[in-house]
Amino acid sequence: MRSLVLEPGRRSAIGFFMKLAKAIRKQAQTAERVASATADTIVADEMRSLARAFRSQAEILKKKEKKKKKPSRPG
Repeated sequence: MRSLVLEPGRRSAIGFFMKLAKAIRKQAQTAERVASATADTIVADEMRSLARAFRSQAEILKKKEKKKKKPSRPG
């Protein structure tokens, strides 16, 4: 598995939030699978809640990336 840690001074900093968001979405999918596979309703509910939290965090990171890409307007 590739590390999401950036090397200092690398241009790969652009897109970092998107890569991190993708990794978090993958965790959300895993949590959903576990929720579907478990017989314990409490655990299933907690895993679904965790999946929602992961997706929310991924969306925040996506918005940060978009904001970062927008050119700043001279004021």
